[in-house]
Amino acid sequence: MAREVPVRVAVDTAGREPGCRTVLEGVIAAQEEAGAQGVIFHPVLYGSSDVIRETLREITGSVKAEDDYIIRHSPETIEMNEEASEALRSKPNSSILCGIKDLAAGAIDAFVSLGNTGAVVGGSRAVLKQMRWIGKPALAVPIPKKGGGWSVLLDIGASPDPKPGHLLQFAAMGSVYIERLHRVKNPRVGLLNIGSESHKGDERARDTHKLLQRSPLNFIGNIEGSDIFHDKADVIVTTGFVGNILLKFIESIPSFFEGMRSSDGSMSAGAETLSQFDYRRYGGACLLGVDGTVIIGHGKSSPEAVAGALRLARTLVSRDMLGVLREQVFKTRRAVWLSNPFSRGDGLDD
Repeated sequence: MAREVPVRVAVDTAGREPGCRTVLEGVIAAQEEAGAQGVIFHPVLYGSSDVIRETLREITGSVKAEDDYIIRHSPETIEMNEEASEALRSKPNSSILCGIKDLAAGAIDAFVSLGNTGAVVGGSRAVLKQMRWIGKPALAVPIPKKGGGWSVLLDIGASPDPKPGHLLQFAAMGSVYIERLHRVKNPRVGLLNIGSESHKGDERARDTHKLLQRSPLNFIGNIEGSDIFHDKADVIVTTGFVGNILLKFIESIPSFFEGMRSSDGSMSAGAETLSQFDYRRYGGACLLGVDGTVIIGHGKSSPEAVAGALRLARTLVSRDMLGVLREQVFKTRRAVWLSNPFSRGDGLDD
């Protein structure tokens, strides 16, 4: 059921380098977009209150611009190059932790950060805790398909070394994500592997394949790297180690083709199609598996990408993704466990 009440989204203004101007320009754009659609959207800004107020005045030219926003003063900033666990311990008043704590307390509905990914993931796991029946979280991003439409790729870095049971959980979460966000019915799940045959891959891949076959998900089998951009699967499941490498390769494609322009400055049809892989178009990655809606944007995001991340957060909250996610994960785990109640060590019980 769609949520009809206003959505409160926390925005970490301090995480992106070299300042918060880009983030605030994206916030303003997102608020204008929501207003044009008749949607009530309340951004809550986290960071240095003085810096936020001064930057809002610079952008808008109005000394009263700050009156349109709720500002939560967070005096500490976790930098991009800091080790996440140490920074979380030493900076309890960081914009990242303050936002996540307010999300856990129910003061806000979602949290968006363009800051240190490890700190956002670690802080979310420590403060929000993981959803019941989830052993590890996963970061999910949309991937464009040839001919139009989107699939979802997960994990892209939250859990580099998951067990087969965790990958099963990723598949269940990814299915809910693509269904709620893009209205894909009965999404097809593909396991990224080195071959399409069920016996291919390492022990983890083979064991994951068996678990997915026993699940109620629409599992179509293994898919290869050459299938990623074609309309073969709606949910592409892999480890965070492989997924992170793959995503960074995909993100490099637009810049590679940027130099392949014609003499008049226009892009070829192929290069224009490949520009869909620009991270600015999808806004951010959703951290699935923690008990709250958390979006992590790219550290180099433009105002357009920031607005996209806020739009994503607002959409997932209004469509009750968390509620559906809890139900789907429980059903999947129960069905797989009942099919072989004596299995252990695959991550189902983590």
